[in-house]
Amino acid sequence: MAHEGLDSYVTVYNAQGRLDAETIKAFLEAQGIPVYIDQDTLGLIYSFTVGDLGSVGIQVAPEDAEKAKALLSAMDEGDFADEILVEEENATVAPHIEPLDADDEELKGRKRVLFLCTGNSARSQIAEAIVNNDCWDKWVAFSAGTEPTGMVNPFAQQVIEEAGIYHQGRSKSVDEFADQVFDLVVTVCDNANETCPLWLKQGEKIHIGFEDPAAFVGSDEEKLAVFRKTFDLIRATIPPVLSKYA
Repeated sequence: MAHEGLDSYVTVYNAQGRLDAETIKAFLEAQGIPVYIDQDTLGLIYSFTVGDLGSVGIQVAPEDAEKAKALLSAMDEGDFADEILVEEENATVAPHIEPLDADDEELKGRKRVLFLCTGNSARSQIAEAIVNNDCWDKWVAFSAGTEPTGMVNPFAQQVIEEAGIYHQGRSKSVDEFADQVFDLVVTVCDNANETCPLWLKQGEKIHIGFEDPAAFVGSDEEKLAVFRKTFDLIRATIPPVLSKYA
């Protein structure tokens, strides 16, 4: 398929699935190279559930091709392993927002999204932190659980901090939001989708399922790797979906 203004773009990398493609795109653009992800190979997020969609072409302008290939080669060799490749301007100051802050004058011009899962300890906390950091100009995010654990998973907090995002989460019940209206409610686990309180359905509701990283059994190093993958997947998925509702 021809794309206006992109006909001359060349493929410099074949990513494996959407998450890998978004990660490579973020890396190259952080180095000042505009990137186009081949939509024909990327495909759609069917039923808002993300999986490995096969090989995805990473394309750049011809004049950037050699630089991009050199950067990708260096990345493969681990030269950028300790760097934060994409850092939002407000990454260290993005506020955590409590239910009682909902009427704050600075927030009234933004749409409101609630991320809901069972324990409100990992996936919904990560989604809340990402949106309040990456989409702060259009959205204010909250999170809650149908059966809150009372604590934020330490691995979830670690991967959020590794991304340079300020987030002081608190595991809390969805009942704390019983008198509030949301533009969008996003359930991120199947149980929350099935037990979503009726009063939350006054706004639009969608389900974007992610596997629970806390359910993984392994060493701390292996668990952290799983949480990092979940963080990257949520970051690659949620903001593009929210842009459709902004």
